[in-house]
Amino acid sequence: MSDMFDAKIALFHQHASSKEEALKMLAEELMKSGVAKDTFYDGIITREKNFATGLSLNNMCVAIPHTDPEHVNRTQVAFMTLDEPVEFIEMGTEDKVIPVTLMFMLALKEAHQQLDMLMKLMDVFQNDELMEKFKNVDNYEDYYKLIEEAGLNKE
Repeated sequence: MSDMFDAKIALFHQHASSKEEALKMLAEELMKSGVAKDTFYDGIITREKNFATGLSLNNMCVAIPHTDPEHVNRTQVAFMTLDEPVEFIEMGTEDKVIPVTLMFMLALKEAHQQLDMLMKLMDVFQNDELMEKFKNVDNYEDYYKLIEEAGLNKE
């Protein structure tokens, strides 16, 4: 999984006025790097409307937006922290709004990778101490150390 982070797409302490703006900021980084096709953002928005990706954890809320492999050139995970939360709908609900401050955006070329990465992320999400570190990280070097600590860079 180490190649899932090699494009070094991470935005720290961002400000967005809405979920859509936050999603666009991170999707644009994936598209600029060539990881995602120019249809990626629209795919993310469509997927988010049909299947919300917000998760309420013990101490914070995260989102794991993703879309179909047809919008992806190569597999990558992008990360963003927000200084002020944006509203996402909680996964498994149709209208429960939660305040998201962390996003792990998945650009997955193979459908089977989705379940593997989601399972790994769910393990990380259960570690409050590690999630607090992700929330406070402010540079790529420290972020990558957290990826290693979390075991996200292992096959």
